[in-house]
Amino acid sequence: MWLIKKPFLFLAFAGFFLRKLVEANLFIARDLLTPKLMIYPGYVKVPVTLERDYQILLLANLISMTPGSLVVDVGADRKEILVHSMYARDKEKVREEVDEFQIKIKNLFS
Repeated sequence: MWLIKKPFLFLAFAGFFLRKLVEANLFIARDLLTPKLMIYPGYVKVPVTLERDYQILLLANLISMTPGSLVVDVGADRKEILVHSMYARDKEKVREEVDEFQIKIKNLFS
């Protein structure tokens, strides 16, 4: 069974992820090359709006592949994930970035 209804959405999603991947790499490289590090590691609980297990798995894998972030745990009820971020000073920004991934995943599989 093919889960993706529209292949062009997959290409758009791949482009979105590649852009996020490059942005994260450049941000970390800039941070490492400047004299004062901006690192403020911490954990952020993010509500999950995705419904299917494979969508949550894709979300967790994409977040973990993005430099500076890692999904540590998925709640037992699958309604929240625990994300470790190197830049967790602004927890709301971390949630917004994860929500952006969730919206793109929903569009991909709807």
